[in-house]
Amino acid sequence: MSKIIIEVLYPEYNNLYGDRGNCEYLQKKLSLAGYEVEIIETSLFDEPAFVNNQVDFLLIGPCQEKHQLNEIEQLKNYADVIRQRIENGGVILATGNAFELFGLHIENDKGEKTECLGFYPYYAKQFSRLRYNDCSVGEFDGMQIVGFKNLLSHSYGENPYPFLNMKKGCGMNLDSKIEGIHENNLFATYHTGPILPLNPQFTDYLIKIVDENYAPVSLEYEKQAYESRIKELLK
Repeated sequence: MSKIIIEVLYPEYNNLYGDRGNCEYLQKKLSLAGYEVEIIETSLFDEPAFVNNQVDFLLIGPCQEKHQLNEIEQLKNYADVIRQRIENGGVILATGNAFELFGLHIENDKGEKTECLGFYPYYAKQFSRLRYNDCSVGEFDGMQIVGFKNLLSHSYGENPYPFLNMKKGCGMNLDSKIEGIHENNLFATYHTGPILPLNPQFTDYLIKIVDENYAPVSLEYEKQAYESRIKELLK
């Protein structure tokens, strides 16, 4: 039996919109496929396991804006290790406003800027407390990816590695039809939902990256729910 290690960063903050479900669903799929699964939960001021240890899946979920700034300051300490993980093909799934961590900066509604990891030439700009919401569908590698958005910010600037081409809903901002970042095995997206239970085929895709011998476990209700969502959103 193969062992798969999942690290969840800052679970005490990063569970908006039920995105803890990404870890739980991933664990379920792996367990049904016969894997031993270890879950590591790293609190805000602890050193992440991926810094010095093998981690197969690194999950970063969305958080409130006031906590986002604290997380950025912590992750800057590990910027070189994160960049190395991306370049080496380690899987990272970042959802909701965690997408913004990899850009240049976040600007609040007062014009104040907080520098981010600076890996990509886009930036986030927060607006008023009236949040943007939508149900959206994007396309990746021939797959339709369903998600939800509940945002207090949009992103602007260049995006050299877009993850999704949007078929319904906005992209990085209201005038954009591309969304997220996909470089090697980094998948960062504004989509929440959580994204993995909503998209079982994409979950299988991620597991295949870690173990090419993975035989997908198909549950009929997952397929029916997914197809129903796609039909409803794209009608």
